[in-house]
Amino acid sequence: LCNVDNKIEEKPLKRIGNCLGTAWFTHANQCLKAAQDCGLYEKCGALRSEYVLACTKPIPGTSRCSQYKCHRALRRFLERVPEEYSLGVLFCPCTNTLCGERRRKTIVPSCSYQDAEGLQPNCLHQQSFCRRDDLCRSRLADFLSNCQPSTLTASGCLKDSTGLCLRAYAGLIGTIMTPNYISNSSADVSLWCNCEGSGNQWQECLKLQRLFTHNSCLRESPNLQQNQAQCERPSAEADWGSRRQKQT
Repeated sequence: LCNVDNKIEEKPLKRIGNCLGTAWFTHANQCLKAAQDCGLYEKCGALRSEYVLACTKPIPGTSRCSQYKCHRALRRFLERVPEEYSLGVLFCPCTNTLCGERRRKTIVPSCSYQDAEGLQPNCLHQQSFCRRDDLCRSRLADFLSNCQPSTLTASGCLKDSTGLCLRAYAGLIGTIMTPNYISNSSADVSLWCNCEGSGNQWQECLKLQRLFTHNSCLRESPNLQQNQAQCERPSAEADWGSRRQKQT
């Protein structure tokens, strides 16, 4: 996926597939590399540090962070940092649990969505709260529209655009509907909620859950972005070096 004039250009799958055999992809911790690249790009490093602080600093007199401030800082990072850096940090490819842990902890789950006691809310209740907030309602609508799966398209997306789905998924981060990776050893994602207490709305709740856990469109989006990032993302070191040359 390439960022061109603020649009996502989707490259042929063959070209993306050709990158899979590179040593760069198979031997390094790509999430560490993505974090280092982000740190070398001034705006990315600064806004990443800002959200990490907001998501880890406890409210005076408590052991909990301010989830409101955490969400706001996460949204600022995703909205203001170029996608080759922000999405690179979110969707870095992993082949081991150490890398997977770094990727899962990128958005500071202990603050951005987890309850202090580790209890999960009901997914439909969570969706109801989201729809009362203008921003969250808009972001959820984008996700529901752009990540609809389909068996009739090569991309697995009804709109035949994994790029739109990728952006819509990232747009939910920093809202009450913040999704994340479910473990350190998997690229599967989910909302932090369950369907207990759904009563006669059980099927509706499961349908919402499965839009994250069993969604062919969403499943392909990170894979395409990850492979594209390794082949297309400009070197942060090179960018940093060119900026230093300009300064001297």
